[in-house]
Amino acid sequence: MSHAATNWAITQRGLKPATRIVLWHLCDRHNPDLGCFPSQDKLAYDCEMSRSALNEHLKILELTGLIRREQHINPRTKQQENTRYRFAFEADFVTAQDVVEPSPESGHGAESGKEGEPCPENAYSRVRNPDSNPVREPVREPPGRADAPGGGDFDMLWSSWPEKMRPDSREAAAKTFASLEADGKALAIATAETYRTTMILRKEKPLMIPFLKKQLFLEFHGAPPIDKDGDFVITPERPEWGAWLGSIRRHYGEPGVQSTIKCCRILRKTRWPSDLSLAQSVTKMATSGTATATASADRA
Repeated sequence: MSHAATNWAITQRGLKPATRIVLWHLCDRHNPDLGCFPSQDKLAYDCEMSRSALNEHLKILELTGLIRREQHINPRTKQQENTRYRFAFEADFVTAQDVVEPSPESGHGAESGKEGEPCPENAYSRVRNPDSNPVREPVREPPGRADAPGGGDFDMLWSSWPEKMRPDSREAAAKTFASLEADGKALAIATAETYRTTMILRKEKPLMIPFLKKQLFLEFHGAPPIDKDGDFVITPERPEWGAWLGSIRRHYGEPGVQSTIKCCRILRKTRWPSDLSLAQSVTKMATSGTATATASADRA
């Protein structure tokens, strides 16, 4: 997981929320040293959409110059390997439109005058062609949904929320969702599952409206791992680490800091100390996401 990559994804403007979610999950799987190689099945599962829908959003991201897909064939097995995804923030990034394909005319690839034989394994596309049907019916929104508060993006959030845990008033939840900025809507959809899992581990009911109204999705975006009790596991490399040491110092003095340093982790119900405002927390996360501390702590 790369915090720099996910922070970059959030700053991209002009994308539909569903496309932004795909970009966010791609960046969430980016490794600064190794790259990004998620399988389509895993990526589709993370984004909660079909593979065909996923590929439509990937195509949009590629056309807008935010990503490029690289296909590779294993030279030994002749099987296609996981696609590598490259991002516009990477130093060696080249857009798909600027990649020159080998061709006989340019003196590369197959010899001039010879036709390349198709590979049986790749004779057909593995992805549905959305334009293969010559007759296309107009998309009809369910009555009252197209103009409803929150729109189709809220439908995505609502349908992903377990029925027994949904609020009594769908309209109230939709209005709260509609009041969010585009980035907030995308983050709410992307982090909803993590929030629900955390609340269940804490033996609490996941409440959709407070999750949206209090913007708790900021608490879970790029958050530390969660343990079996639903606590955030904060370790030295985390950007939250320094803030927690500062809070411990204010409450327990230097002896408290030194005693917690020996424990190698901090377990907390909140990602940031209560004496640090959420605005400061988000700013701190964005500016110090790559900083590494030299100590860690346990429950204080």
